[in-house]
Amino acid sequence: MAVRRLFSSCTATLSKVHPTSLSAFDTNHALYDQFRPTHFRPAVDSLISHLALPPSPKVIDLASGTGKFTALIADRGFELSAVEVSDGMLATFRERLPQIPAFKGSSYAIPFEDKSLDAIFCAQAFHWFADIAALKEFYRVLKPGTGKLALIWNYEPEPDKNSIWQREIAELCWAYDLHLPQFRRMNWRDVFESPAAAELFEVPLQSETMYWSYKIRPEDMYQLWLTKSYITDLPEQEKKIIKSRIDTILKEKATPDIDETGHLKIRMGVYYTWTTRK
Repeated sequence: MAVRRLFSSCTATLSKVHPTSLSAFDTNHALYDQFRPTHFRPAVDSLISHLALPPSPKVIDLASGTGKFTALIADRGFELSAVEVSDGMLATFRERLPQIPAFKGSSYAIPFEDKSLDAIFCAQAFHWFADIAALKEFYRVLKPGTGKLALIWNYEPEPDKNSIWQREIAELCWAYDLHLPQFRRMNWRDVFESPAAAELFEVPLQSETMYWSYKIRPEDMYQLWLTKSYITDLPEQEKKIIKSRIDTILKEKATPDIDETGHLKIRMGVYYTWTTRK
């Protein structure tokens, strides 16, 4: 069976998966599920409306992680499955969302038939595999002329949309991230500017941005940053230094953003973009 053959090929394509993403997410999947935020529902609603999908579309959440985004599209009338390469993430996903089929696979080996999907959603992940090989695999499984690729990210908002203390913590942690693929660098878009991508998908991409906020306990701010792959992989002593500096910034500068219940306001941007398979 073709699906089984594609599934078995996943092992052969693991060499293409970024090693830091794989090792970090295998390690911190439980932490990720506990402390990473969900997605802003109005942004998800807007993204889905732009796709104009047919009734009961067959869609996947690719690089689904623990199911943060998947849970938000589980009640949309989709024939929905998840695809995830990390064993740790996949285990947590299956515990959280046992009703949704979840398969091991990657952006380079999606365990679905050719021309079978109405849409691929990808949340917080495309920057890890923003290359033409992944786009060719998306092209393979999406339906010709109508299949949609939808990408979405929560991100640290621009300085004029952020608080001084939150930006200071972000810049503290970003100093440890000098070489990994990241959404904020925006170079994930480069692949869509190539002639090869233009043969596969409609370009330029359509995109929108929204802003939102949510609340956490101040003591969870370090845990939130610990879910980042480049912090997860640091030596324990370095993590202790980061935690101490985060705690100091919060104590000295974040008081105006702590409400009467003791919870801290976190500001977020959400960027989403979409295109159609040719």
